[in-house]
Amino acid sequence: MSRSGRDSSSAEAQRRELDRVGAFSDGVFAVAITLLVLNIEVPDIPSGQKGLDDALVDLLPSIQAYFIAFAVIGLFWYGHHVAWSRLERSSGKLVAANLLLLSLIGLMPFTTALIGGSYEGSEEAVAVSVYALNVGLAALADSLMDRIVISGDLAMPSSPVEQRAQLVGGWLRCGIFFVSIPIAFLISPTIAELIWLGLLFTSTLAYRLAGDPPEPESPEPESPPS
Repeated sequence: MSRSGRDSSSAEAQRRELDRVGAFSDGVFAVAITLLVLNIEVPDIPSGQKGLDDALVDLLPSIQAYFIAFAVIGLFWYGHHVAWSRLERSSGKLVAANLLLLSLIGLMPFTTALIGGSYEGSEEAVAVSVYALNVGLAALADSLMDRIVISGDLAMPSSPVEQRAQLVGGWLRCGIFFVSIPIAFLISPTIAELIWLGLLFTSTLAYRLAGDPPEPESPEPESPPS
């Protein structure tokens, strides 16, 4: 077989491996995000007891936890999808880090049930902290994958600013959830949960800290034909 043929076969094998790992990852994300709704139980109201409206009000903490976790897992999935679509090849370290991330994603339905529970005081702070620890570790695993991809040159070429922003964004996501743990105990679990909204601004802040990407060069106008 010629060298070009071997290169083509190797590239095809790499693409098959990426497709299989990517499909498996999508499946784990899909199962985890589907299991979230199981934490919301349909009210069972015996005859003569309180009405359905009161029972639905009691479910509000579980519903709130569902939407928080849905958004968090959805953001993880989108970032994973974008990063995986840019890969040109894989490695053993990358697959191991990906499995670590997926294991923490799979744990989120359980920790989501904790923040949707009827806890008060220090118990509520513990529930919020366990969820924050779960998500923070997942963000750490996601950041580890980014570092492996960049150091191993496994993805399509990108600018130094984009690479720095990718790494900085990962550390910001970790920081948001890890910082919220002591806040849940020292100030309020509700304040800790509000800090999680910082996820919405990590991408913009990461580019600011890494250095804004350069403006694209405008093409020079063509001279009119003589």
